[in-house]
Amino acid sequence: MQDDLVTPSGMVLSDLREAWGPALAGRLLGLYVHGSLVAGDFATTRSDLDLLAVLDSDPDEKLLGVLARLHAELERRHPQWAGRIEVEYVSLDAVRHTALGGADRNHVIARVSPGESLHLLPATSHRLVTWSAVHDHGHKLLGPPAGTLLPAVDPDLVRSALLDHVRDWPIWVTRMSSPGAQSYAVLTLCRAFQRLQHGRQLSKRRAADRTITARPRWADLIIWARDWWYDSGQDTDPGRADDVRAFVNELSAAILASRERCAETARARPAADGRT
Repeated sequence: MQDDLVTPSGMVLSDLREAWGPALAGRLLGLYVHGSLVAGDFATTRSDLDLLAVLDSDPDEKLLGVLARLHAELERRHPQWAGRIEVEYVSLDAVRHTALGGADRNHVIARVSPGESLHLLPATSHRLVTWSAVHDHGHKLLGPPAGTLLPAVDPDLVRSALLDHVRDWPIWVTRMSSPGAQSYAVLTLCRAFQRLQHGRQLSKRRAADRTITARPRWADLIIWARDWWYDSGQDTDPGRADDVRAFVNELSAAILASRERCAETARARPAADGRT
């Protein structure tokens, strides 16, 4: 992990570990850090702290009250991280069920993230992208290693979930008016593009650098998004809304078209083999 528990982010994680263990005693099976702090290129003044808490059963409204108090106290102690701590609370059964291709909406999770308060939502297959990344690379704060507790997720299911994200990005990006949201959209789509191409989760910076080479037509925009994100871009920046939407629409369409061509090739192969 890029940081240890004596750095500013590490102090938050240490406090979180010390508070969450007793408060969720008997319910918390494991607590894991993931995202840029683990993948690299963590920006202390910009990046979020990403965590996954694995529970013995689905969260409910009663647990939400407990968690809300814990988060409020954590932000009181560390005001510089207010709005930058993202935690997803999910039961082990929900991960197992979804990782096996189970139907959506049979389980719920709780989530707090920048721009949204703590709330319950369905444990859909969209979450497999995060859960598989934690299984593969999560750093434990409490409990057994993530790869021991969490089930491995079939790579085909992860790709399917990523493609669902890619399909949704042209809709999501229309609501992104701030330069921070626009740069996030560019970098996150670059990361999805690279993971679908190479099967590995990269940091936003590394994914951006690789996509600049792969998509030189958009190099200027990707460099703007990368530099805004990692070099303390200002909210007064006018942003590049039209360019960002065009990039998202073009790259999303290209990714989906490429996947469809691969699927058509795979469907045609058995027929061709049958003629030989």
